[in-house]
Amino acid sequence: MQKDLIITPQEFKRRLDSDEVRFVFDLRNEDDFKDGKIEGRYEFQTLNIPQEDFVGEEERHLSKFPKDKPIITICAHGDSSRYTAEMLREKGFDAQSLEGGIDLWTEFYETHKVADRPLIFQIYRVARGCISYIIASEGEAAIVDAVRHTNVIMDKVKELGLRVKYVFDTHLQADHISGGREIAGITGASYFIHPSDAANAAYKYNILKEGDKLPLGSSTIEIVYSPGHTPGSTSLLLDNRYLFTGDLIMKTSIGRPDLGGASEEWTRLLYDTLFERYKRLSDDTVILPTHAASIKEQVNGIVMLTLGDARRESDLYKIRDFGKFFEFVSSSLPANPERYQDIRKVNLGLLQPDEKKTKELEIGKNLCGMTKKT
Repeated sequence: MQKDLIITPQEFKRRLDSDEVRFVFDLRNEDDFKDGKIEGRYEFQTLNIPQEDFVGEEERHLSKFPKDKPIITICAHGDSSRYTAEMLREKGFDAQSLEGGIDLWTEFYETHKVADRPLIFQIYRVARGCISYIIASEGEAAIVDAVRHTNVIMDKVKELGLRVKYVFDTHLQADHISGGREIAGITGASYFIHPSDAANAAYKYNILKEGDKLPLGSSTIEIVYSPGHTPGSTSLLLDNRYLFTGDLIMKTSIGRPDLGGASEEWTRLLYDTLFERYKRLSDDTVILPTHAASIKEQVNGIVMLTLGDARRESDLYKIRDFGKFFEFVSSSLPANPERYQDIRKVNLGLLQPDEKKTKELEIGKNLCGMTKKT
């Protein structure tokens, strides 16, 4: 029996996780392909031929496709890849098209439970590595670093019958558009961000203040000022056990300090946070970051590490001399995408892009972390 022509994002992710993806044919233009190449937990072969170079010239390219491997075709919206999968099937290939193309893939989320008491859900945007959280205790909820697809978060909140009390942005996001203020508006919750990041914001907000302790049901959220990725980066310490670090400490990298154009100043803040502001926190503190570099960082669906893991494994934690620390940071910074400055303006309420422009701003892999040296 022939397989269905269309493969859903859910099934595609399952195959990526179980090493069942063997060959991907990507019909997007070269720039879009490089910006957002699909990666998995395991290696697989990828062929990129732009649609305009392939359609009408199919016969010339057929020798590049394997007859002994399943082929998944991908394009921007799903139409060209469906046509291509049908054509390949007619030629005797085992082909399927990714439903909705990259458009739908970039809006695909997974939700996994991290803990029961307090209740913590991690909501992971697979294609971009963006992570949001729902924290719940005694029917009250806090939302951390909400993505712009707020329905994903609100559907879970409604399913659980929660009342949202707090909405936090741990920092001014540069690689994706925040849905925090939208959720606060929908629910009537208090929206928090640090004033160093929101100084020029076109909206009102509650101030994240070092040392404040906010009650959430039977739990407590302590505000831990942790600048470095941005001057206002702030961590949230839940019940002295879980630390929501935003982009400051991620599983395989540390947040880059150059997205605001003040690299040396912010690098000093980063150094002080890692070695002084976090000093009192124990190695068994569980870190729940806001970004992941790839799905390889998921273990049983969840991206997490301990502060001890970071201290043992991060190259930056091994450098105590600030001069050498700064040199390492400077040599580890990937290119600073121009669109990140526009995203910062959107998150300050200074730009209101339409949906098309919003999608363009969020194209590609997030680049908020530094490249880890080997």
